[in-house]
Amino acid sequence: MRNASFTPFVGFLGACGLFWAIYLVFGYAVVEETMLEVQKIFYFHVSSAFVAFTAYAFTCVCSIIYLIRKNDKFDALASASAELGLVFCTVVLVTGPIWARSAWGTWWNWEARLTSSLILWLMYIGYFILRAMLDVDLRKTYSSVLGVMAFLNVPIVYYSVEIWQDRLHPPTNTKSQLPPSMTEAWLVSWLALTLLYVFLLILRTQSIQIKSRIDALQFDQVNS
Repeated sequence: MRNASFTPFVGFLGACGLFWAIYLVFGYAVVEETMLEVQKIFYFHVSSAFVAFTAYAFTCVCSIIYLIRKNDKFDALASASAELGLVFCTVVLVTGPIWARSAWGTWWNWEARLTSSLILWLMYIGYFILRAMLDVDLRKTYSSVLGVMAFLNVPIVYYSVEIWQDRLHPPTNTKSQLPPSMTEAWLVSWLALTLLYVFLLILRTQSIQIKSRIDALQFDQVNS
């Protein structure tokens, strides 16, 4: 009962936060002088990247716990979080080129952060291909190992501009140089998307667990 009441509450907070973020982004934050309105993609682009990193970190932690305890709950959590991380990473890869078109005059440039983000996205595509190819026991173990290994690319993505001294993409500490109104809009956007992630994580995990129980019952019926 407690979980049943908590989930809608998180969803409600996430929805309210998202509406508040939209207001702050388009009605409160100052317009950037160079890119003008196109710069507002930043608030959702960067926030989605941070939520994707959070999702992948949670996948890594749950994968490690599954490998130690062999508890199916943590495999379900890892898989659900990886799915959501893939969704938010896709948002990053879609909004990034839109922003790049205005800033650099091209939709795609093989600069460090875009390229490393694409590699990260492909690694988690591979995570789900692996889960689809193997039977239940092997799927859980092998995908947990990949879930841990794939997360190692996250800090590489985050520090890619500094590692490769890339001059195209803004440096990691750019957000600390924002005007107060931009900072507030970005923080609320980040919080709203994080709450949305938590809400969807709970729902998706429950869905995976229900499907697993149904599959187990069907297997028992076939073999009885």
